[in-house]
Amino acid sequence: MILQRYLLKDIFSHTGAVGLVFLLVILASRSIQYLEQVSRGELSSELVFWVILFRLPEFLELIIPFSFFLGLVLVIGRLCSDNEMIILEQNGYTNLKILKLFFLASLFFALLTSLLSFWIAPSFKSSLDDIYQQTSFEEDFNSIQPGKFVILQDSSVFYAEDKSEGVFSNVFLKFSKEELKRSTNFLTAKRSFISKENPNLVIFEDGHSFSKDKTNQVEMSFKLLSMNIAENFSSKEKSNQRNINEVQSSSINNIWKISMPLLILITVFLALPLSKVEPRQGRYSKVLPSILVFLVYLGLLLLVKGWLEEGKIAFVSSLLLVHLSFFILGLFLISRYSPIWNKQ
Repeated sequence: MILQRYLLKDIFSHTGAVGLVFLLVILASRSIQYLEQVSRGELSSELVFWVILFRLPEFLELIIPFSFFLGLVLVIGRLCSDNEMIILEQNGYTNLKILKLFFLASLFFALLTSLLSFWIAPSFKSSLDDIYQQTSFEEDFNSIQPGKFVILQDSSVFYAEDKSEGVFSNVFLKFSKEELKRSTNFLTAKRSFISKENPNLVIFEDGHSFSKDKTNQVEMSFKLLSMNIAENFSSKEKSNQRNINEVQSSSINNIWKISMPLLILITVFLALPLSKVEPRQGRYSKVLPSILVFLVYLGLLLLVKGWLEEGKIAFVSSLLLVHLSFFILGLFLISRYSPIWNKQ
């Protein structure tokens, strides 16, 4: 019992340490991407924290399997390198017992990943969608950064030279609506801001409006012009298309949710033979080859998932065939290349 607690503690500590490192790396890289979107005016700075928070379960779905696999590789490599594996055998820990112990640990992480995949991640994604939907046009408009050309949803172009306290100065707006596709329409203004009475209206002050087609050219000056361009920021059409795609790929998503827990369970059979080293051999000598095998495994899963979503293959159970192939590979490696695991 003491040895079991010792091994389990070692596995959990290594998995937690590796997972924390990869989580920090992913959070840092994602934060940089979101801050770039903020600088381009594509995302409000107030939403960055919530986007990262509600996408955290999605990150953990991939971090946990890899962290557990790498934790197993490091633990087994250390046990073999320090001759502790021989001591375990002398205390009655046969290969079958060790395999059961590691498989028991994998069940915990598989259940945790299933909880993330089936309940927590969808719930957080729904909350994130609600936050996006509740984001007002005023927040979207005020997130525009000066000095950058911003393309709106209808392909209109907005530019402001400067911005101070929610007021844009030296503004340029070019229209690209379908009904105006054969004309050139744009306006310039010294100032632009959101109307206090109606947050969907944009006020333009001291400007000029230009309209030109094949036969006519019109130029008008104005002191005050109010315009509703809130619909240009909406993405209802894209949202509807995304919802249709989600309905069509529901079966793929369900298989994918099962794939991550299966990945954790099957990697036990891969980690044991791949991470075995000889006594006094470097404990990290098998880490890189083991990681490459895991990346091939995960990469094939992602590749098949992409093919299913693109319609290149229609056999949804192809993901399960990938799992079956690597499970057979794990059994083969255990029986062929790791005699230490063959003792009963």
